[in-house]
Amino acid sequence: MDEVGNNVTDAIGEMNNEDASSNLDSHSVGLWKDDGDVHMDDGFRTPMKKTKKTSVPKVGMIFDDVESAEKFYKDYAHDIGFAVRIGQQKLDDNGLVQCKRYLCARQGFRSQKAKELMDPSKKVRHTRETRCGCEAYMYVKRDSEGKYHIAALFEDHNHDLVTPSKLHLLRSKRLVSEKEKATLFNCHKASIGTSQAFRLLQVGAGGFEYVGCTKKDLLNYYSDFRNKIKNADAQMFIDQFGRLKEVDPGFFFEYEVNDGRLVRVFWADATSRKNYIHFGDVLSFDSTYSTNQYDMKFAPFTGVNHHMQSIFFGAGFLADEKIESFTWLFQTFLRAMGGKAPELIITDEDASMRAAIGSVLPNTIHRLCVWHIMKKFPKKIGPHLLKDEEFLKRVNSCVWGSETTEEFERKWHAIMSDYHLENNEWLDRRYQIRQSWIPAYFKDIWLGGILRTTSRSESANSFFNRFIGRKLSLVEFWLRFDTALQFQRQEELLHDNTTMHTNPTLFTSWEIEKHGSFVFTHEVFNKFQEEVLAAREHCDVQNTTELEDRKIVAMTDNYRRPTSHTRQEEQENFIGFSIPDDVQVHPPTDILAKGKCKRILGHADKNKKKKEPTPRKCTTCKDVGHDRRNCPNKES
Repeated sequence: MDEVGNNVTDAIGEMNNEDASSNLDSHSVGLWKDDGDVHMDDGFRTPMKKTKKTSVPKVGMIFDDVESAEKFYKDYAHDIGFAVRIGQQKLDDNGLVQCKRYLCARQGFRSQKAKELMDPSKKVRHTRETRCGCEAYMYVKRDSEGKYHIAALFEDHNHDLVTPSKLHLLRSKRLVSEKEKATLFNCHKASIGTSQAFRLLQVGAGGFEYVGCTKKDLLNYYSDFRNKIKNADAQMFIDQFGRLKEVDPGFFFEYEVNDGRLVRVFWADATSRKNYIHFGDVLSFDSTYSTNQYDMKFAPFTGVNHHMQSIFFGAGFLADEKIESFTWLFQTFLRAMGGKAPELIITDEDASMRAAIGSVLPNTIHRLCVWHIMKKFPKKIGPHLLKDEEFLKRVNSCVWGSETTEEFERKWHAIMSDYHLENNEWLDRRYQIRQSWIPAYFKDIWLGGILRTTSRSESANSFFNRFIGRKLSLVEFWLRFDTALQFQRQEELLHDNTTMHTNPTLFTSWEIEKHGSFVFTHEVFNKFQEEVLAAREHCDVQNTTELEDRKIVAMTDNYRRPTSHTRQEEQENFIGFSIPDDVQVHPPTDILAKGKCKRILGHADKNKKKKEPTPRKCTTCKDVGHDRRNCPNKES
């Protein structure tokens, strides 16, 4: 502390105790707490009514250490309704506090220099003025015995004090406790943001006033945490992988650094590598996620397990999307998986990725993800078709519903013609590469439920989007990712348990359905059961051939996919054949035959006079002898 500061401090320390005590007696009459506002009297903002007497500072009060003195004054300030700011202090050669001053938070004024530096022409963050020149303070000094006593005190404030309902907002009493810190970090691990974490704290505490801090305090604390790890973020990320490798030798990771900067990294734990052995025939690779504040691309490898769930095989971060980056990533992935290449890989349309796959995985079938292409349709066709439900319905039917290549070609050209899209370059390019993304062109390839089902890519996208974001650090990403991966694997365990200890409901007496319920998981059996029921309802046995070791059954599929039919088409489907327009053979005239049932006449009927039938009247022309169906005036 400079010489001026020392002189001021010494002067305060030597203040006449008698004058200070007189000042205390004239303006401090106690503290209180009630449900309403604090009541004030004259220009000195001091309380005039008290309901609960609490400790008040007095000159000469002694404390064991400076921390106790500080806590006492802050508690007093909180009860009164003002915040405390730490003022000047003096230390000895051993670092012990010799004297310290505690001020009202509104003491002093903003410096004129700071105001002059503010350029009104520039967009700056506007801060509210909090200083008003308040002179309230408490000054403590260390004595020869190592104790601290109040050497000087001034209690009058030149501003209104905070009312009881707002006491929890005083800055000097707000503190992010260990409980709040633990809740905040746990929420971020579960991909729950700071705002939601604060709401959770408020509910648990029973009100905002009992949390102990504000949402802004939590935001500032977490922001400070991110600033502290900023420079060491990549190092901490790699070091964590090293620790996981020490615990589990099955954990695999590799990375590359360029000029001291992390540019590439890949990792896969032991469970992911084991899952790839069982379910790695079909692989989905997606590099469309931008997940962190460094704009590195998050590129996960996923597949489908025996419960038809998305399953994680490994992932990487890439600083760019060049061919050499993807080549390094695929080569590293193969090393992690013991050199086993997938039978089929599904990706987006990135050209660099396609070149790397051709180089590293020459024997792997490469197809494009239909879901990613279909997501681009609304942006490529123009806004006038976005609201046309019939257009979107026809496009989906064309892409997903075409059973043959001929059916796709017919539907596609019809859509292009009907909506005048022949000159759309993007659609024309998609048509040129139709063999790589339209399911009808690779019926002979087993897809493992990845490409054909739109919900597969949507499910993976939803899973990763829960814990990624452009502003995340690598450490934050890992904490969220690790939690989400544990959740994914817990879901697999739940489905395993259900399959092992429950039995699905059977709908037929067929032995093949019963056998399927034993060998398939419930999710796969549901799809198998649909086929069994379709066979029962829509397939007819044509002939049976008995051989020595087997029986060959020839069947026809009468199943018709549900489409929009007219009433006549529905009736024709019901009877199994069409109703002809040209009728050459008409049914016989309706006559009373011997075998036709008729009500037996009773004795009352014999005595009744036979009534002549009433002639039919036409409802159109009101004439008799015909009806409105064959009325001569019908045309007019």
